Amino acid sequence: MTIKSALIVDDSRSARTMLERLLGKMNVHTDAVDSAEAALQFLEKTTPDIIFMDHMMPGMDGLEATQRIKS
Repeated sequence: MTIKSALIVDDSRSARTMLERLLGKMNVHTDAVDSAEAALQFLEKTTPDIIFMDHMMPGMDGLEATQRIKS
């Protein structure tokens, strides 16, 4: 499977930017959000090929968000 789109979920702006640049060099379209809650809202409308999820974020953490996405 070729990855064409990715969602980056991280509360660190620098981590999001670094991963966006890396994936951009691989011709992967990226969208980025700063919280798990924002990711869940984004995923109601769009389905990326892959999600990069930070596991430690304020509010809902990445593990809980991943469980919700899977269910």
